Amino acid sequence: MPATSLRDAWMRRFHVARWLAHVWLYARHPDGRPLSWKRRANLYLNRLEAARLRPRLWSRPWHLIVEPSNACNLRCPYCFTGAGGRGRKLGRLPLDAFRRVLDEIGDYLVDVELFGWGEPLLHPDLPEMIRAAASRGVFTVVNTNLSLPFDAARAEALVGSGLHNLTISIDGADQATYERYRVGGELALVVRNCELLTDARRRLGRSEPGLAIEFHPFPHSAGETDAMRALAARLGMELRIFKGQVPGEEWGTDQPFEFCTDPKLLPCTHPWSTLVLASDGGLAPCRGTFYRQDDMGRLTMTAGDGGAASVAAVWNGDRYLTARRLFTKREAPATDPDHPCVECPNTVAWDRWRRHSEAGGSAETFALGYGTNDAWNYFWRRVPATPARPHLRSPG
Repeated sequence: MPATSLRDAWMRRFHVARWLAHVWLYARHPDGRPLSWKRRANLYLNRLEAARLRPRLWSRPWHLIVEPSNACNLRCPYCFTGAGGRGRKLGRLPLDAFRRVLDEIGDYLVDVELFGWGEPLLHPDLPEMIRAAASRGVFTVVNTNLSLPFDAARAEALVGSGLHNLTISIDGADQATYERYRVGGELALVVRNCELLTDARRRLGRSEPGLAIEFHPFPHSAGETDAMRALAARLGMELRIFKGQVPGEEWGTDQPFEFCTDPKLLPCTHPWSTLVLASDGGLAPCRGTFYRQDDMGRLTMTAGDGGAASVAAVWNGDRYLTARRLFTKREAPATDPDHPCVECPNTVAWDRWRRHSEAGGSAETFALGYGTNDAWNYFWRRVPATPARPHLRSPG
């Protein structure tokens, strides 16, 4: 066997062993609860199929991202919705559609994140959606700006829904800094609403949901880290810090940011592990995409709307198969040249690494070639082709 082929074979075995070890160590819910045997078996199979880069899967998705509503009450400038983008019609995911998805894959899911390109608390049935997932043993997560009308009754409904983790986005320790990004938001209102949630947990005698503040430092707010720690401590909440992504060049490379690491040389796991359900029933390839044209498929919302009747009908459909095959040969089919994964920095870098390895190069001599901001910029700049604009490409 040629040296290159032998090395590739050993690399593949290494990846398989690494994924299986990862599953063995972390095959639990995020809160430490053991997984059911059905979930554990599906997770093992899924990680094995991902490690072997199989395009057609026997396993089901184990991570679900749901967009309850794609409307938002704020106008954050570096968010598609906040900047006035319209990737699909404004609307809310019907509760019965969410329940149908749970009926099909709920027993295999480890966790579900109920937030997307809109504010989830604008959906009146959000507590019931959380309850439907939590009652099946699925770990539930919500991220909200929490800068909206809220009272003790709503706080109790959210706490009593079975929600495991609630993260509140606060991007500044005073109103002047906060509203530079959270345009239209009121920091004092958010703080009062956090206190309502803490009070509701105490009244109901619950330790969950875990409450956390997510702080995105931007160039104008990078110096507020200590003030944000003080705010989180005062509210009795965890603080998570993720560097804010901005259009254009990378920034802050000389500053340390917690919870913000450089990309690693790994295939994207989303095509194998994650289902992203948009508010209109579209199934997006990942959370980064915004436009309906980039969907991998869509589920039926009303009779005769042309959507798929099940997740399974899309999960091994043409667009998912293309996405997975890009990691063995980065070549889009002639029938789908504008597939959103083709020019994603992750697939580009993986193709470069594959060629580098085949030429005898090592990981030590390989430069990844992109950072977190570059990945964000890919989606921010991307304009998918449409029948009316078949050759339109992303600017830059």
